[in-house]
Amino acid sequence: MPPLVLVDSSYFITLQNRRIDPLAVLTECELDYEIAINGVIWGEVLRGRSDPNLRDRYERAFSLARLLHLSASGWQRAARLAWDLDRRGEVLPLTDLIIGVTALEHQAAVLTFDRHFQKIPGLVVLSELE
Repeated sequence: MPPLVLVDSSYFITLQNRRIDPLAVLTECELDYEIAINGVIWGEVLRGRSDPNLRDRYERAFSLARLLHLSASGWQRAARLAWDLDRRGEVLPLTDLIIGVTALEHQAAVLTFDRHFQKIPGLVVLSELE
């Protein structure tokens, strides 16, 4: 089974801003990786698409992607991690903590350009797929 990769919204948004089609890039890698998103990523990406056709394209692609959910214990883990990191002066957005803990819970790597994820202990963070 190919490695599971949770693709963060920053990946989609950054490539789109660079005029690179992230969905095409990910399609090229789908034999080597199992691509996934979660509800937070789905919402963040679609929220920022001003072109309705592009938004609809992402909506179709996301409806076919593996959708990872966070369990009740995962929510507790995210809250504890937020508390621990805050006390060390590392305040991360709650959305990033939820994405990171979702990846940990499903033993997935996170594909992202966002450096916040490097502060989550035990999380495998990728900036590209080889």
